[in-house]
Amino acid sequence: MFKKVICSVLITVSLLTPKLSEAQNNESVMGKGQKVVISKIKNDPVQEYSSTIDLTDNRKQLIMAGQNYQTNYGIYAKIDMAKSSMGEGYKTLKNVEFEIVNYKPTYFIGIDSIIVSTTKALDGLTFKIYTRALSDKTTFSLSENELKNIHFENGSYLHSGRILNPMFPKINESGFPVLLNDGRIACKPDNGKAFDFEFFYKDGQLVVSKENYDIIKLSEETYLNEMPSGLPGFRCKQSFNKIVF
Repeated sequence: MFKKVICSVLITVSLLTPKLSEAQNNESVMGKGQKVVISKIKNDPVQEYSSTIDLTDNRKQLIMAGQNYQTNYGIYAKIDMAKSSMGEGYKTLKNVEFEIVNYKPTYFIGIDSIIVSTTKALDGLTFKIYTRALSDKTTFSLSENELKNIHFENGSYLHSGRILNPMFPKINESGFPVLLNDGRIACKPDNGKAFDFEFFYKDGQLVVSKENYDIIKLSEETYLNEMPSGLPGFRCKQSFNKIVF
C-alpha cells in the first residue's frame, strides 16, 4: 500500500498565521501595542556566523540565502529606519521591502508571505519568510503598522527564518488549505506539469511523501548521525544579521 501522500510543513495563510506561529515553543505573532526591545547579546555562539545590516544605508542588503529545487537564491531587504523613543542608542523600523533573487534556477522561488514573530519575553524578533516554488511574487513589504514599537539596540541582531511551502497545497471550497488532524496540511505531488521533488519521491507509478526529518528520530544505522540525502531542504533555514547605525 502506498504511503498516504501528505506534506509536513505549514503554509501561511492570513487567517491561519496566528495559530500556526503560536504553536512554536518560544515564539508568537507580534500583537498590537506590544513593545519589543532587541538588545545586544554578547558571546552568543548562534550568532558567531552572521552578516551585518547598516540601517543608515537604504540599499537592498542580503539577509539570507537558500537552495531548494537545485535553485540558489538570495533574499534581500531594503530597510527604512526611524528614531526610537528609547534614545539615540536605539532605532525603530518604518518599512521593510523584501525581494528574492533567483540564480541558475530550475523552478523559480518566490515569497508567499512574511510575518513578524517575537519571543514570549518580547526581547527577540524573527522575520518568518515563507517561500514557494512557482510563486508569482518575488517581493513583499512590511509597513509601519506591522513594525510598530520594535526597538533595535545598536549592535543587536536581526533573526530571519525561512520556511519552504509545498508547491501544490490542497485547497478546500472556501479557498483555504486542508488541515490534517496533526496540524499539517494535505498537498499534491504535482499539477501534471511540474513535480514537487522537495516533498515527494516518484518512481514510475510510486509516489510517496518524504519524511520530515526535523521531527523524526533517525535510525541508528545512519553513518556518524549524517542526515539522509534527498530530503526536503529545511536546513540552513535561518540567519543572523548584526544591526549597526
